[in-house]
Amino acid sequence: MSCSIGMILLAFVASAQSVRCTYEYSYKLDPAGEYRSAPDMRLDYCEGRSAWYSESKYMKDSLSIHAFDENGSIVDNKVYGQMAQIQSKLFESTTIDFQNRSFIQHYQTATIHLNGKGELIMPAWELLDEEKEIEGYHCHKATTSYLGRNWTVWYTEEIPLNIGPWLLWGAPGLILEAQDADNLFAFKFTGAQQFSGIHRFEQLRKFYMVSRSKRREKDYKTDELRIIENTYTKLRNDVEFFNEAHGIRTSRVTNASGKELDQSAYFRYIPLIPTEYWRNNR
Repeated sequence: MSCSIGMILLAFVASAQSVRCTYEYSYKLDPAGEYRSAPDMRLDYCEGRSAWYSESKYMKDSLSIHAFDENGSIVDNKVYGQMAQIQSKLFESTTIDFQNRSFIQHYQTATIHLNGKGELIMPAWELLDEEKEIEGYHCHKATTSYLGRNWTVWYTEEIPLNIGPWLLWGAPGLILEAQDADNLFAFKFTGAQQFSGIHRFEQLRKFYMVSRSKRREKDYKTDELRIIENTYTKLRNDVEFFNEAHGIRTSRVTNASGKELDQSAYFRYIPLIPTEYWRNNR
């Protein structure tokens, strides 16, 4: 890492400025399948709070506030057109309040917004002697068993923030890379910078947790993490449950030629916290 970049990042921390890190998040929908990629992930940190989210999803959600009224009717066609052009792959985010040792995992499926509250528990890290360089930063290796999966991470003490992507945190420096033992999930750091805009922690919580329409309040649910995780996993894997939850009587998916496709291919999802973890930790 260059001296100038390192001094700038240290200055961010010393002056309590906001830091935004960028990551590529790779994940599988099938253990035997190929990785899918969300290259626009963001990790914001400011004053003891962090937000992990997809930049494209955030931008799309921000535009939707101006494109639709409280009843879901289009009120600005230009903004709606801009929103429609944004392709978002990931419909989940994580907000952490380190001062209160708590977090909320946020999910969305169509009109349903789910928010799982949890107590923030530090992973029991085993610090290893292995070292390598990532994006110019000198990194150290660590492992842990956390929330039902075994993780290997690389962290750098050159950015002295004990945060990381998703719910991975507590290493002696910023976590730049993480991989689970089953090779289902991978996080890779791509950069960091100071930002001076509004901290997206509050904006994300408001979008996922507060309905703009009274008639849609039933589509916003907040509960303990275990219940929300199980509900979201079922929504992503069970087409009948998805249709029932969204009030869809019948649904058809077709290709460009009008041929009906097997919907089961679209309902595949592997949660970061495995379902077995909740069976053993009620």
